[in-house]
Amino acid sequence: MEKSKLGISLALFSALTFLSGYFGITVLVLVAGYTLIREENSYLKKTAVGTLVLYLAFAALMLCINLLGNVIDLFNFGNWMYEVGVATITNGFLSTLRNLVYIAEKVIYGLLALFALLGKEVKIPLINKFVEKHF
Repeated sequence: MEKSKLGISLALFSALTFLSGYFGITVLVLVAGYTLIREENSYLKKTAVGTLVLYLAFAALMLCINLLGNVIDLFNFGNWMYEVGVATITNGFLSTLRNLVYIAEKVIYGLLALFALLGKEVKIPLINKFVEKHF
């Protein structure tokens, strides 16, 4: 079994990389930065870059959802005092959509970590294509 420079298996290190995405950008940048600078294994480096790309994809999705809510609020400015109209309905929908995206993000990171720990490689087509093209 191949080991990383930290002395842990590649599967465990890869799972920790995915879990760092679960815990947030600060932990992810620290783990991915270490991986890209110190580790020599290309699988670990691709895992780190893929996790960063996945995190940025979820961040971009949340940005679009929040921007859509801001645009709807801008056009519905006249009804803000009475809290009726399209904005109330769409803001409730967007809030539910945000929660679903947060849940999906956590579930995906958890599943990716579990599969990495089991030694199975999971391919997310858009993410893997981007990583292979640019790394």
